[in-house]
Amino acid sequence: MKLRQICYSGIMVLILFAGSVMPAQAQFDDAGEILRAGQQDANILLEQYLKPVGKGFGADLNSGWFSTAKTHATLGFDITLNVGAAVVPSSDQMFNVEDLPLQEVEYISNGPQTPTVAGDDQTGALIGSESTFFNPNTGQNERVFELNLPQGSGYPYIPAPMLQASVGVIKNTDVTVRYLPQVPLPNDLEVKMFGLGLKHEINQWLPGGNLLPVDLSVQGGFTNLDATLPFEVTPNADQDTENPFPASTWEGQEANFSANAFTINALVGKTLPIISVFGGVGYQTSSVDIGVDGSYPVEAPNDQYNPTDPDSKPKTIEKIDDPVSLSYDENSSLHALIGARLKLLIFNISASYTLSEYPIAQVGVGIGIR
Repeated sequence: MKLRQICYSGIMVLILFAGSVMPAQAQFDDAGEILRAGQQDANILLEQYLKPVGKGFGADLNSGWFSTAKTHATLGFDITLNVGAAVVPSSDQMFNVEDLPLQEVEYISNGPQTPTVAGDDQTGALIGSESTFFNPNTGQNERVFELNLPQGSGYPYIPAPMLQASVGVIKNTDVTVRYLPQVPLPNDLEVKMFGLGLKHEINQWLPGGNLLPVDLSVQGGFTNLDATLPFEVTPNADQDTENPFPASTWEGQEANFSANAFTINALVGKTLPIISVFGGVGYQTSSVDIGVDGSYPVEAPNDQYNPTDPDSKPKTIEKIDDPVSLSYDENSSLHALIGARLKLLIFNISASYTLSEYPIAQVGVGIGIR
């Protein structure tokens, strides 16, 4: 079973939804059979490899809520498509295999520093099983497996688009909704999303606040995104491996992705007829869970192997259920931001930059009235 199938299927939930331009499949083409390392080691390795996705996508969901500090007039509205990209810091573009508490595999060669999904497009570290088996075809003891960990994409960004609508209600308050019903996308990917945000001007509550030359507001927003991607991983078939399982064993395989993100911001800005500028500080937190569910084939030494029996094989297929469960839930940080919006009749073009652990660069286009 190829690591590219496991990694690629799980991460495609993110990449397909995000519309990422990074060459997602290329970094998995030379990957090996990492699940044979055992469930514990596979989770440890994938947690490190996918860390930029878990942290970067959560940061993306917390961005793009506004393009000005000022709220709409009552029943004024805008519809905006934002495209943001989290910039992956260099510290999360590589990890050291020898620093990980692996139980059944060990580092072999090619340098222990190996790329994450957002790292360089280079061959990863060579690892292999500590256990061996006697191969009668070669007359030697061999590792159950050896593999190079997957390459990075060479693309240190985690992008995400966001379509949302805002409307002005009472007391200089905007309500913003992000919504996507469960819809099928390419490769049988299904995604649904809901987000709700509020922005409220506070000039009206300050003594003399309406005379201030700037707009002051507070904003908060929550986003939830869930996605599933079915796929198929079947056992390798070769002369050295016995497979005792029927084909139906491997049905129902899928990758699941769930993200929750919350942010709150204090904003100051100046709105002119054509251009608006804004800045602010805030707090953001997110949690991202990635799971691979179903039953999966892994190869292991055959304890019943009899070298004198021509029908006996030195390796056998074993089954692992729900092998991958990753959680990235320590993604809380303060941030500062700055941005501007250009308004041309009813059309808006905006750009912003958020300085945080994973900085976010963002652009947006939309239409708006009042």
